[in-house]
Amino acid sequence: MAAVNLEDWTDIRELVLMSVGTDKGRWWANPDFGSELWLLRQAGKVDGTTAGKVRSMILECTAWLKNDGLVKNIECRAERTGKNEISYELTLEKSDGSSVFVKDIWNGIE
Repeated sequence: MAAVNLEDWTDIRELVLMSVGTDKGRWWANPDFGSELWLLRQAGKVDGTTAGKVRSMILECTAWLKNDGLVKNIECRAERTGKNEISYELTLEKSDGSSVFVKDIWNGIE
């Protein structure tokens, strides 16, 4: 079976959502791929520090996009918007100067 190269994909928005939505260590093609947001979900609570943790984890799991040259810069904002949810927004600047905007919600406890 041939290796899957995420760098060959061109949809930055899809790559971001895959990075954030995949539990780190659980993707067969690369155990370093994904986020550690599942650790926050395991903690079982959303508090005043959770938005900052979500932001850090999202920046960490999407850093490969910058390291591999798919984007030039990544900015992320996260804020608590409900009892158990954090809204986050990413702005990814591509090398041609254009930007991709991704907005989603992370639900801490289901």
